[in-house]
Amino acid sequence: MLPIPAQTAMLAFAGCVAMLLAALIWSSPAAATLAGGALLGLAVAYALTIPLGARLRRQRLEFAWWLAAPTHSASGVVAGAPFEVRCQLKNRSHRFVSFDALLPIAPAGVQVHGGFGHTLVLAPRSRIEFGFKLTASAAGRAVLQGLAVTVPGPFALFFAPLYFPSPLGVKVLPRSAALAAASARRASGQAVERTGLSPVRRRGSGMELHEIREHRPGDAFKSIAWKASARVGKLLVREVEREVQDTLYIVLDVSGSMRGGAPGERKLDHCIDVAALLAQQALERGDRVGLLTVDGRIVSHVPDAEGLRHMLRIYEALLAANEVVDADLTDIDDATLAVLVGRYVRQQEGVDHAAGGELDLPALAAHAARALQTEPAHDVIGASTPEHAMLRRFCRARGIALPYRPETRGHAKAAGLAQALRTAAGATRMPRTLRVLTGFDGVRELAPITQMLRLLRAHAHAVAFMVPRADSLGAEPSRELERDLRRIYGLQEQRRLRQAKSELGKLGVPVLSYDAREGLAAVARKADALRRVA
Repeated sequence: MLPIPAQTAMLAFAGCVAMLLAALIWSSPAAATLAGGALLGLAVAYALTIPLGARLRRQRLEFAWWLAAPTHSASGVVAGAPFEVRCQLKNRSHRFVSFDALLPIAPAGVQVHGGFGHTLVLAPRSRIEFGFKLTASAAGRAVLQGLAVTVPGPFALFFAPLYFPSPLGVKVLPRSAALAAASARRASGQAVERTGLSPVRRRGSGMELHEIREHRPGDAFKSIAWKASARVGKLLVREVEREVQDTLYIVLDVSGSMRGGAPGERKLDHCIDVAALLAQQALERGDRVGLLTVDGRIVSHVPDAEGLRHMLRIYEALLAANEVVDADLTDIDDATLAVLVGRYVRQQEGVDHAAGGELDLPALAAHAARALQTEPAHDVIGASTPEHAMLRRFCRARGIALPYRPETRGHAKAAGLAQALRTAAGATRMPRTLRVLTGFDGVRELAPITQMLRLLRAHAHAVAFMVPRADSLGAEPSRELERDLRRIYGLQEQRRLRQAKSELGKLGVPVLSYDAREGLAAVARKADALRRVA
């Protein structure tokens, strides 16, 4: 790369040009000679700065970095909370090496606080350790690609850019992980007996009568209180309360309509935080928890299980929602994918698989396979060929973001949600609690969902939909056009919510629309108020 001029060099160049113009206007040979000499000096400094990068590479500089011990969770850092990355530079040569600026190459959604702005001098045969403070806006796996530095040339007029490629993956947990860790620390000083059972209301026979209420669509025939109904002349239902181990299934919509906005301000990011908190609270109560992510089809499925160790599987599936690379879910064709990976490998690793003008796909896929030998095996990735499947897996491992489809293929979002609800209900006869986190955006018709809900209600499953309001996410628009677009989108969202509440309410299925600015704890309390009525 070409040297970068310092502000001093740019001012000197502007002064030289102005002096030359003045010399031409007033016909001053002395001024012209002085300006020409200064320009020649700048050119010499520029020429001497060009080989600095190549020379430093030959001097066997070594770079390594790692994630400092996290303070919020033993499993990783937490979205929205600062974390530290420690770095080490080692100089094996016999010369002093000076660096003027150091900055990690971070993906979108990861902010670097301050960088390393002052000059760093590395003595011969020595090493130095330093750190960076960063913050990730959203849950997921952030990959820091390497460290960019600048090396000052003669008189610090120009700087030679230098890059140390070294991918570092950082697991960023949802914000609720910090709440869970704080709760665990507060509770560690006292002994608390926990039965691991949830008090839920059941229609029909049970331990303790809770209430007698009017019959609603979906109520089981056996739950009708016939004597009380005969006295008042309308159907009444008997509800009892008893403690049972509940099974909570969370259905998370990960479609393109949930991904609009900046990282950390999207519906998907907020719903990931809510899903993690609901799962954590349920596991702490001793309930079983399962998770489904869906977009036209089921993307991932974590079968229901109990115990706090199961939370790690929930985390992995939630973080994977921001790492989708399947061909049917991303908006990139195979040719563009190969070019993207080839460019990354050339810039990051210095290996060019298109030296002859045409990209060598088998060689590129073989290179990706060798690079992923130490990576853990993942689920099957949807792709047209095994080579492209390997390239997509490489993109996920190296943090190469693939654009997600803005709309579900075939407008099958409603069918996908219905399929996920059917899978969440399972084949058991025991009623389950199902929580669906979605925005209803992209649902062309509710018929597939309502048909499935009738079946689920007949089997006494309790289903509730949770929808974060779009106007409560992100910063307030600053321009008139942005405000108008937000207003129009808000009206469309209100229309979808009214339709959903009307049609699903007839089946006894609540739709909770809430303000995301209330905080995760307030949202969890509202979700807890939707106690299962099976």
